[in-house]
Amino acid sequence: MTDTTPNSAPRSSDTTGPQPLDATTIDEVGGGLSCSPEDLTRLTASLKESYENLVDFTSHVIERVIGK
Repeated sequence: MTDTTPNSAPRSSDTTGPQPLDATTIDEVGGGLSCSPEDLTRLTASLKESYENLVDFTSHVIERVIGK
């Protein structure tokens, strides 16, 4: 039986549940890239530094515009 309420897709009669993903599918979802914890730590540090530089630059521009 399908659900016919508005804005809902018909429900499948498949009751086997979700299937595990294989390694190929996981690689495709991730774009074929893999990161180590060290890579993520370096990326996070780089993003933080970029953000701090942007804040400093913005503050500098605001001070110049205000005329401090």
